[in-house]
Amino acid sequence: MATLAELKDRVAEALEAYRRCREQEELEYGEEYIEVTEMEDEGPAPDPCARAFEVLLDAVRAYEDAGGQRADLDLGKYREEVDRALG
Repeated sequence: MATLAELKDRVAEALEAYRRCREQEELEYGEEYIEVTEMEDEGPAPDPCARAFEVLLDAVRAYEDAGGQRADLDLGKYREEVDRALG
């Protein structure tokens, strides 16, 4: 079984992958980025970062299941998004 430190590292790695995906998406869409993300939230438009976000959520769940506290994770600007998804 992984230690809390190892699980925390997995969260950090998953967060970095998700951050890179979002940054790439922002570069790709430029000024239209906000409009595109709103469309992803509203309808069936594919979200290219959905898989990376699911990996992040799984890593956070594993950390919490092992006794870690979400408040101890450095989720940066994605904290609200993670909190909303996990409740």
